[in-house]
Amino acid sequence: MTLPGVAGAFVQDAEKPLAFTAEGLVAVSGHDWRDGALHDAGRIEGHVRPDGARLARIGQPEPAQELSLTIRSFPGGSAPLLRLSLSAGAQGDLDDRLAAELFLPQPLFAGLRQDLAEGRAGTLSFAATTNLWLREGSPDEEPPVFHLAPEADGRKAQAHGRVQNISWRAAATEAAGGPAFLSGQPDQASETEPPEDPVAEQLRRINWSLKQVLIVLAFLMLIIALK
Repeated sequence: MTLPGVAGAFVQDAEKPLAFTAEGLVAVSGHDWRDGALHDAGRIEGHVRPDGARLARIGQPEPAQELSLTIRSFPGGSAPLLRLSLSAGAQGDLDDRLAAELFLPQPLFAGLRQDLAEGRAGTLSFAATTNLWLREGSPDEEPPVFHLAPEADGRKAQAHGRVQNISWRAAATEAAGGPAFLSGQPDQASETEPPEDPVAEQLRRINWSLKQVLIVLAFLMLIIALK
């Protein structure tokens, strides 16, 4: 992707997940009324930072790296979803913060909320593959910088992702073993694995595009389910 007035090009990388660490988690109870019916609006709030990476906006000042986090539940057992966007009412100023929303299937959300109430979920970690953009020609940039696309058609830009793994632990205790909960941990590729041939690379990119379509469809179904 290239943009007028912005140097360089940007690409999406299906093999580079974006990791986050969240703290300050607080359970919030509540209800709201939609379409004449009462709905549970319970959620978990906190703040989250990218882990080993940075977030940026293409062609705009870099936002604060600490994001507000809202964790909500949805019915069913689909994979957790992530949405990144500018906070409501943001006007593009330097102090605008990005907001992160994490959507968890109801059983997973209930388990997290229970562990939070019992002091076993002070710190939350998760990683997701997203449709954020990386600057082309800088695959080994450290730390990697994930870019949010600029606004389009007057709408605030958003990024979506599918969570690959999630874990949590008590805030005051260093985990000596594994995390309190782990879901969908991806296999680690061997460092000696040979590079893919061009055909395989093209198929991988097609598969990545299909995954992005499925993520968007999943969000549409989620919005319908929450109404």
